[in-house]
Amino acid sequence: MIQRKQTLFLLQVAFLSICLLFVPVQFINIPQAARASLLPLNDGNAGSTMGHLAAIGLNALGLMLALVCIFSYKKRNVQVKLCYAIMAVYVILPLMMALCPFINVNGTAQKGDVNVFGYIVSAVCILSAYLAARFINKDIALIKSADRIR
Repeated sequence: MIQRKQTLFLLQVAFLSICLLFVPVQFINIPQAARASLLPLNDGNAGSTMGHLAAIGLNALGLMLALVCIFSYKKRNVQVKLCYAIMAVYVILPLMMALCPFINVNGTAQKGDVNVFGYIVSAVCILSAYLAARFINKDIALIKSADRIR
């Protein structure tokens, strides 16, 4: 399981989605200069919006899909489909980071400056999921060619 190249790419996706939880993806210009990461925010007068909670859910979904994909190594066709689902999640996530306000301050949503790190992590996750799907397809082709020889 761990010796396969696609497992390393999927572990990279899982690690990067965990990193995305703790690194700020938006900077909000309010008196406290809040930083919004992909963790729920519930400060005294500032809280998470529905868009922020949806982005947190998408990131958690991407993490879970990567882990499920790693442990379903005997079902290669399912792994390929899960890799494509991971790519779809990480295409939608930066769009949400760019378009959705993440923090409610006194009942009004505050749009913040986007940190580029969230976009970079999403792009690397998409690339890693693509490479994992490609190596899984190579494994499928190798197994089919070995079955033809028998």
